[in-house]
Amino acid sequence: MKRFFVLLLILMFLAPAVVSCSGDRTGPSQIPEEQTGTSDSVNAGILTKDVEPMSSDLADLDYSGRTVTILSRPSTDECAQNEISVEELTNEPVNDAVFNRNAFVCETLGLKEIKNVSAPSGPYSGSIGEKVNIMVSSGDQTYDIVAGSVYYDTPLINQGMMYDLYDNGIETYLDPSKPWWAHYWIEQAETGDRLYCITGAPALSLTRLMFVMYYNKDLGESLGVEDMYNVVNEGRWTVDYLNETVSPLYRSLNGDDEKDAEDQYGLLINHYENCDMFWSSFDMSMVRRNDEGWFEFDSSGQEKISSAFEKVFYLIRENPGTFDTGTSEGFDKARDMFSDGNALFAALHLYFAESKEMRNMQDEYGILPIPKYDETQKNYYTYSHDQYSVFMIPKTVADSGMSGAVLEIMAYESYRSLQPTYYDLVLKGRYANDPQSRSILDTVTANIMVDSSWIYGMQIGQPEAAVFRDLIYDNIKSFASSWAKQARMLPVFIKSFREIIEKLEY
Repeated sequence: MKRFFVLLLILMFLAPAVVSCSGDRTGPSQIPEEQTGTSDSVNAGILTKDVEPMSSDLADLDYSGRTVTILSRPSTDECAQNEISVEELTNEPVNDAVFNRNAFVCETLGLKEIKNVSAPSGPYSGSIGEKVNIMVSSGDQTYDIVAGSVYYDTPLINQGMMYDLYDNGIETYLDPSKPWWAHYWIEQAETGDRLYCITGAPALSLTRLMFVMYYNKDLGESLGVEDMYNVVNEGRWTVDYLNETVSPLYRSLNGDDEKDAEDQYGLLINHYENCDMFWSSFDMSMVRRNDEGWFEFDSSGQEKISSAFEKVFYLIRENPGTFDTGTSEGFDKARDMFSDGNALFAALHLYFAESKEMRNMQDEYGILPIPKYDETQKNYYTYSHDQYSVFMIPKTVADSGMSGAVLEIMAYESYRSLQPTYYDLVLKGRYANDPQSRSILDTVTANIMVDSSWIYGMQIGQPEAAVFRDLIYDNIKSFASSWAKQARMLPVFIKSFREIIEKLEY
C-alpha cells in the first residue's frame, strides 16, 4: 500500500489517505461511520486562519522592483477565468482575492508587478505552446512562469522546454510538500525523481472543473424520490442506484413523441466528457506507480472496468430516463434544462453553480458526489476535468529561483485567502444554500482522484478516454477489443515517454 495525499483544494487542500496500485484504494473521507456526510479526517468548513507560515527565506528576499511575467490562458476562458490576475478591485470577492494575493506576492518579494500575458491552449497559432517554442528556441527570457492546461500544455515537458522543479535552483524556494500544493497530484505527476509541472491552491480551475451531481430537491420530492442526502450518507449512492432511480422518470411535457429538451428526465449527461468522471468516482485506473517512481500499465482491474463500462454505457445511451445532451457543448444545454426544472439530476462541473441560470433557478437544488461503483466501495471520489491549470518554469528563464519563489508565495496566499473566499463565500455561502449540501460539498472537494494517465494523456494516447469515452461517443459496445488494443499500445507509449524524459538535461 502506498501513501498518498488526496486533493483537498479549498481549505485544508490536501488530506492523507491510502492507495493500492491495484485499485483497492481506501481513504478516510467519504462519509464517516457516524454518517454525518463530512470527512472524518478533514474539517473543511473552517477558514484557514491558522496557516503554516511560509519560509522565512522567502520573506527575506528582495527582487528590487523587477517584473515577473506569467504566460497563461485568457481571462475569458471560463474554467481558468481570472485565476492568475485581475486589473482592479471591484468588490467582487474572488476578483479582489486574486488582486490582493498578487499584491501580497509583490510586496513580499519587492516586485514591481506580476504581468500576465494571455494565449490560448491547444494546437493554435499564437497558443501557449507556440509562444514557449519560440521563446526557448531563440533563448528568449520573456516568460518567468507558464500556467497552462494540464491536457494541452504538459507536452511542452517532453519537448525539453521546462525545468525540473526539484532542481535548477527552483527547489530553494518552491516546496511541494507544503499544504498549499496538491500532494497526491504531485505523486502522480512525478516522472522518476523529477517533477516538471505542479498544481494546487493557485489553480481555481482545479476546483471549478470538479464534476458533481446537481439534484433538484423540489422535483425529487414531487416525484416521491427518497431523500438523496440519506442515500449518500448511507453509502447507497451507486451507479446501479442512479440507473434504477432515473429509469422511470421520463415524461413528455410538450405532447409530441420526440424526446427533446422540453421534456422531463431523470438525468442530464453527455456522452463525451462526462464519461471521464467515472474512472475517478469508481476508483479505477489503467496505470499504477512502480518502485522507480514511474507509472506503468496495470491489467488487474480489467474485470471491474469492463463491468463499469456496461453500467455507464446503459446509463448514458440506453436508460429511458436519461437525456444525452451530446458532446461537451451539451453542458450549457444541461444547465439550462436543469435550471428550468426539467430534470432530477444533472452531471456538471462545479463552476456551473456560479452561473446566472443556477443562481436564478426557482426550484431548490443540492449538490451530490458522483456515484460510486458499488456499496462495497468505501469512499466517494470525484474528477477534475483535464483543462485545469498546471504551473511550469521554462528552461530559458532569467532567474529560476525567483520563479520558484513567486509560485510558492502565490500558492501560500491562495491557500490562505483565495480558496477560502471561493469556497465559503461563493460556493457554500452564496449558492449551496442548505447545510446538507454544504456538508457533502466538503466531502466532494476532499476526494478528488487523478492518475498519471490523465496528467500525461496527450503523451500516452489517452488510454482511459479511449476505453470509455470513445466507445460511448461512437455508441459501440466492443469493450474487449478496445481494452486489448490499449493493453498492447499503452506499455509502448509509456516506455517511449519515459525514454524521452530520462534523456532531458533539465
